[in-house]
Amino acid sequence: MEIIENYYREHKQVFDECFARAPEGYKVEDVHNMRTSIKRLRALLQLVEFLSDNKFSTKKYLKRGRILFKAVGVLRELQVEEMLVYKYEEMLGLEFTEYSEYLFEKEHREIEKLKKGFGNINGDKIFNDKKFVKALKSIDKETVQEKTQAFVKRKSNTLLKMNRKGKITKRVHENRTILKQIYYLYNILINLSDWHILLGMTRDEIRQKEQQIGDWHDKVNSLYYLDLFFMKHNYKPPENYFKLKRFIFKDRDEMKKEIVKHLFVGQTELWED
Repeated sequence: MEIIENYYREHKQVFDECFARAPEGYKVEDVHNMRTSIKRLRALLQLVEFLSDNKFSTKKYLKRGRILFKAVGVLRELQVEEMLVYKYEEMLGLEFTEYSEYLFEKEHREIEKLKKGFGNINGDKIFNDKKFVKALKSIDKETVQEKTQAFVKRKSNTLLKMNRKGKITKRVHENRTILKQIYYLYNILINLSDWHILLGMTRDEIRQKEQQIGDWHDKVNSLYYLDLFFMKHNYKPPENYFKLKRFIFKDRDEMKKEIVKHLFVGQTELWED
């Protein structure tokens, strides 16, 4: 289980470093890396839970982590939206100063909430190394290959059932969550399953698909925060904001059409026998 433990320690260290620096100002890079490390560790913990026959509970282990992830998630969305506004201004040749100021103020309110809620918490309270090592030791090495293959098949079946029901917005986002999990764990899953490819895709192909969905989701969030901005200030926007909304609507819809064409619906050689 060395490959699992090494992955855990690598991304736990990233989390610890970013978490320790965060109170200095919750900088964009630290917030992004902290959230990514939590997602990577959560994906790993779910694999450990599966391999250990549910002797370990990811949900219980990540109780504090989920609260932090959700809180930092709002901040991350605001920081991404601030960066997107600059791109929108450049692409459209317009200015959205009032909106940028609104996002900046909202970002700093979220930072103050985080400082109050997590300023005095030690990172070890969120990820407990001893509990993880204990869970790792409970895995039967003799059945790891078979169970890893079953783990990938379960993820595949979830995607198949979900995508055959329809391509609504929620399901498109759930596609990204599963694809991210497989992407994060790709090398571990390949190693433990003894397969050479997962979901009929290389690691880079999975990455490309989940990033495409991520770019689309940023546009969904743009419209959400724009609407909050208008409602908060009872704001009757000038024409430049109508142009912005039309631009985002069009971009979002075109991106979704392209995404749903390529959602996972099964491969002729999904895995090896």
